[in-house]
Amino acid sequence: MATLIYDEMELFFVCMSSGAMLAMVYDLVRILRLFFRHRDWVVDVEDLLFWIMTAWIVFRMLFAYNQGILRAYAFLGLLLGFLVYAFTLSKLLLFTAYKIVPYWKRGMKYVKKPFAFLLRWARKGLKNILTQVKMAIKSR
Repeated sequence: MATLIYDEMELFFVCMSSGAMLAMVYDLVRILRLFFRHRDWVVDVEDLLFWIMTAWIVFRMLFAYNQGILRAYAFLGLLLGFLVYAFTLSKLLLFTAYKIVPYWKRGMKYVKKPFAFLLRWARKGLKNILTQVKMAIKSR
């Protein structure tokens, strides 16, 4: 009987840590969205993939620890792990990210300038080549 209780306690703590881990992964996705501009449909796809991954992780965890039996305390552990993370480390992580983002964007302007120049130069050269090819085709 004691082993059964310890197994259930282990499942509860694994669910708590999984809830915190899943919340951290979603925070990292949110931080990625801060650093790089996303279109709306890309955000939707990212969210869909995150929730599919979350469902798969929860299913595998419940299957590995509890033979796939759904228990309310497992979902309570997921929720509690998420809430503990959301009210502690998440705030610190997002605060830090919001402080870094303006410097990142300012630095990216300097990184993008040479590439933008090279892109314009390559586009101009390709346009000249295309014009010459069109003229050669018309002259035939």
